[in-house]
Formats: sequence, C-alpha cells, structure tokens
Amino acid sequence: MPCPAARRIHYDVGRMRAELPRPEPVSDRHAVALHEAVDKIMRRFKLEPGMLVGSAYADLHVNDVGLLGVLAEPGDWNVRKITRTLNAPFSTVSSALDRLEKRMLIARRRRPGDRRVVYIELTSAGLRVANKLRSTQIETCRLMLFRLSARDREQLIRLVARVADR
Repeated sequence: MPCPAARRIHYDVGRMRAELPRPEPVSDRHAVALHEAVDKIMRRFKLEPGMLVGSAYADLHVNDVGLLGVLAEPGDWNVRKITRTLNAPFSTVSSALDRLEKRMLIARRRRPGDRRVVYIELTSAGLRVANKLRSTQIETCRLMLFRLSARDREQLIRLVARVADR
C-alpha cells in the first residue's frame, strides 16, 4: 500500500483528483474524446458568451453569467457566501460585482441592524437578465437532449450530475 505522501505526489494535479475513486485509470483517448465532445457542445450550442451577439449573453463576461445565476437563487447573498458558492477567488467575484453594479444589474446594500456586512441583490433589471439567461440555458439543454431517447436522457443527466457533485 503506498504511503500518504506518495499518494499526494501522484495526485498533485489537484485535491479533487485525489478524492475521486479510481477503479481504473482514464485513458488519454477517453480524456481527449471528452474534451473534444465538450468543445463541440460549447460551439454547437453557443455556450461561450462571446459567441452570442444579440443573445441573453451578449456583453456579459463569463463570470457575470454564473454570478447572475447565483444571485437569482433565494437567500441573502454577501461576497463571502458568493465566493464559497462559486468556488471562486474574492478578486474574481469582486470584479464581476463591479461590472454588474456599473450596468445597474446588482445593488450592494447594508442592513440597518448590521452595517458591517454588505449584501448583494439583483435589481429589477438584473432579475430580468438572470431570468432570460436561465430560460436560454434551459432551452439550450432541451436542444441538447432532443435527439436522445428518454433512457439516454436520464442516463446523461445522472452522469453529469454525478460529475458536478464531485
């Protein structure tokens, strides 16, 4: 049995990789095939914001899209909670918040009872954009699933959810 230090050295690419169960190694062929398939999906369904002139994603930075989605979820949002939810550095979230505030899509507010914490909320314009993004994303997913059988749809959703939960 390898010692823990050897395991860390073996999986120094990232902590997540070390946590995954490894029933068998992933071949280069599989890794490249998945990369190519994801790349095709990104292009085919225009999932990169820069490719979507005139769409819900137009003029939005990729980080802004994710942040708008998070802020549309129920709850009180502050920068710390957002960074944990997105697993993103403070500087990334702060830059995105600055961009969205400049466009009047979010507002920073302090609560009268506790002025130490700044809460972030969507403005009415921000909520409209977030809802439009979500509708666009759901329709894109519908297109992705369209040609699959019901069984294949369920299997794909299960596998993607499993990867996302890791």
